[in-house]
Amino acid sequence: MPELSSDPFIQIIRFRVVEGQAEPLMQAIFDHLDDWISGCDGFVSSNFHVSGSGLHVINYAQWRDKTAFDGFLHHPRQPELADAIAQQRPERVEADSFALVRSVTA
Repeated sequence: MPELSSDPFIQIIRFRVVEGQAEPLMQAIFDHLDDWISGCDGFVSSNFHVSGSGLHVINYAQWRDKTAFDGFLHHPRQPELADAIAQQRPERVEADSFALVRSVTA
């Protein structure tokens, strides 16, 4: 697994789903993570979180840098991922990139 660079690229994706759809949505994405995304150059991690209500899923993804993330966006299998997500019919999908300002660990 690559280590974070001094300027990692962080992408946070928030999905709004109907009740009972969080698990199927995540499984659809997990299948692609396991099959090809985790092997993409510069992939560091993908961390999924589900809200207490079960209506929101957050994917906190880290890439070595923006160039690595751009490579993922242009991967030939990207349409398959988009289709797998669309088949789960999330009500809303929001994504934004962030700069890591500070990390505190125990």
